Parts: sequence; structure tokens; C-alpha cells
Amino acid sequence: MRGYTITRDKFMSPGEVRTLLSVCEARSIVDTAKGRQTWVKRYMLVHLAIYSGLRVSEIAALKIGDLHINGKATCLIVQNGKGGRRREVYLDKELVRHLKSHIKTKYQAWGESVDEAAPFFLGRDGQHYTTTALQLSFKRALQEACLPERYSIHSCRHTYATILLSKTNNLRFVQKQLGHASLNMTSLYADVLPETNQALADAILG
Repeated sequence: MRGYTITRDKFMSPGEVRTLLSVCEARSIVDTAKGRQTWVKRYMLVHLAIYSGLRVSEIAALKIGDLHINGKATCLIVQNGKGGRRREVYLDKELVRHLKSHIKTKYQAWGESVDEAAPFFLGRDGQHYTTTALQLSFKRALQEACLPERYSIHSCRHTYATILLSKTNNLRFVQKQLGHASLNMTSLYADVLPETNQALADAILG
């Protein structure tokens, strides 16, 4: 994307990620005890957004049948990503555990359908949550965690990309996970982690 840059203000630090998830989890526990759904869903949304890198439109469209989390290889399927592209997004074991627990809660506690065609995030009207509703829910989580208002749910995508690149140093894998059409877009993330670059430079002495 010509002229587009990724700057450090567009993604959360590891400390901010921990704070956000911790606050959401704590509120989720309270809501569960009181029979409420709001923070249970919000915690799931935030966890999924940060550790899958999905676009908000992809989260909104997610169906139960898109989750393949019971085999050895665990992933979700984005059926209609940007440009109409389909892709597989591989998931870490903690996110998989949370997804399984959330689906169980949807079925056993809330009486929601978990058929393959059912929305993963079910709105009050019985349809998929809208992208606007998901964005507003994420903003509420930010406020509760006292994190900067400049962040949006799309910041989770940037955050995921920087985490994944710093952990794997594999641009091609990050590209596939994010669904970038061009490696040039993915490579923008390589220039925003100076501490990682320093570690790579120091590795020559190891």
C-alpha cells in the first residue's frame, strides 16, 4: 500500500495487552457469576482479536463451523477475507481453550445454537454482531482498562502482527496469517520493533 506506514502508536505493548486481557477476564468472571453475558462475550472478542489478527469484518462474519479446534492442528477459516480471499488462520492453545469454553457456555448456559451455520458472536436480534457493535464493545474494554483511546479493534491486528513477527521472524507465515496479498505490506512491521532488531544484531556474538 503506497505511502502507508506502521508506527508504534498503532499497536499495543505487551504490558498493555496483559492489562487489557486481565481486566476483561476479571469482568467476565463477575458477569458469569451474575448470569450476565456482556463481559463474557467482550473478553472472548478481545482475546480473539489480539491473538488471531482477524479484521473486524472477519470476526463479525465468523460462524461456529469456521472453527476447527478439535484436531491436532487448530485453526479457523476466514471464508471471505479482503478481496474475497479464503484463508486458514492457525491458533495458539490458550485461544483454542477459550474458544472451546465459550462455545460450551453459549450452548449450556445461554441456550444458543452451536450448529455449524450459527454465528459465533450472536447479537440480540439473532443475527451476527455488526462491525460497529464489535468496535464499540472493544472501545468499552479499552476504557475499563484505562488504555489510550487512540487504539481501536484494528489495533489488535497490528499488535498480533508485531507479536507474531517478533516471535517467529517469519514474514511469510505472518503474511499468510494476516491474509496480506503482498509481502510488501507484511514487511512494514519489520521496521517498528527496534528491540528485536537489536537482539538479532547481538545474536551474531552468540
